[in-house]
Amino acid sequence: MSTESQSDSDAPAAPRDRGLWANHDFTKFWVGETISLMGVQVTALALPLTAVISLHAGAEQTGALRFVQFIPFLFLSLLFGVWADRRRKRPLMITANVVRCVLIALVPVLAWMDALSMAGLYALALGIGVCTVLFDVCWMSYVPTLVQKEHLVEANGKVNSSFSVADLAGPGISGLIVQIFTAPYALLIDAFSYLVSVFTLTSIKRPEPEPTPGAERHLGREIREGILLVTKNPFLRVIATIGSAYNFCYMFIDGIFVLYCVKILGFTPFTIGLVFSLSSVGGLLGSLAASRFIKRFPYGRIYVVAVVIGYSGSLLVPLVTGPTWLAAAVIGGGFVFTRFGLSVANVVALSLRQAVTPQHMMARMTAGMRTLLSGLGTLGALAGGFVGASLGLREAIWIGAIASTVSTVPLFLSIIPRLPKLPESPEEALEFAAAQRGTA
Repeated sequence: MSTESQSDSDAPAAPRDRGLWANHDFTKFWVGETISLMGVQVTALALPLTAVISLHAGAEQTGALRFVQFIPFLFLSLLFGVWADRRRKRPLMITANVVRCVLIALVPVLAWMDALSMAGLYALALGIGVCTVLFDVCWMSYVPTLVQKEHLVEANGKVNSSFSVADLAGPGISGLIVQIFTAPYALLIDAFSYLVSVFTLTSIKRPEPEPTPGAERHLGREIREGILLVTKNPFLRVIATIGSAYNFCYMFIDGIFVLYCVKILGFTPFTIGLVFSLSSVGGLLGSLAASRFIKRFPYGRIYVVAVVIGYSGSLLVPLVTGPTWLAAAVIGGGFVFTRFGLSVANVVALSLRQAVTPQHMMARMTAGMRTLLSGLGTLGALAGGFVGASLGLREAIWIGAIASTVSTVPLFLSIIPRLPKLPESPEEALEFAAAQRGTA
């Protein structure tokens, strides 16, 4: 996300020749994010299991639960993006994590008091989603202030590997805890993880530059600028198009996946956790391999291959039948390749988004992306729940899996497959796009 427009006074403090391991402030952020992501993965399993097992929720209710978790992305991302561009990001991130800690801890407290209901779970999930929007808009814009441009892909790879490590360990641990202590109490792990993240964020010593105030700030205009940047930039537009289509399909499936595993495949909570953990091996390997691929192969081709692998893997979910152990092995093993592709694609896409966006527009770009990627995905969760209740769980997952595979088509019609390397600046990216239009 650093660009040529970033002034020397804003340049990260880490020496250019010592790498990210010498950048202690980035390391603090990375460690805190890794631990909190571990907690997030626990919640990703424990929250719907709380609804299914403790509150006896059905397909429509589990789909609605995912819907309320992600609906803030649709309505608040752009607003928070403008707000974050006007302020330092770190205090906003700290506030978001403090509130998330409190809200998540309320679930086991209410369960212990025998006062937990689906309405209460919806309300808490909505509040958690609001804080998640704020944090996500901020952290992607905050990382470029901690690292040099030549370390940007590596930094994104490390953060993405944190997602994969959390995916690897979190669900298995969560599944075991849910199996032993019941779902609501597993959420205490996530609450504690946010406290750790708050501590690491507050310990970062590097001052964050105050955003330069514009001559005249107007909320509506700045929101519009963020939308226009995403929709008009030839790179951001394609990433947003295929990403939002995939996320709709992913959430379509994800909203009913736990219910499908329990009701159709006969999985226990621990088995579901093991499947998630096994699939995360591919995500970790993809995060570690992404920077090496980028150094050896054309940038655009890496993205194409990774997207095709990642977007088509969900076809295995409705296809598998047979004994529980076989179904778990096939789904988990197939997801290794799926998550490998998605992880590489995420690193490549995030680095490209940061490279083609001016620093002063970074939070608004991130917000616009989040509105499309996660906001439309929210509608997928709601649609998946209704289709699953109407046509059946397996039939609904078939629909989502086929649509996910088809969503790769716009990428092949774009200029991204011809991109040889990561652009050095937004200007270089636009020059490449203009040259490609001239030769088309």
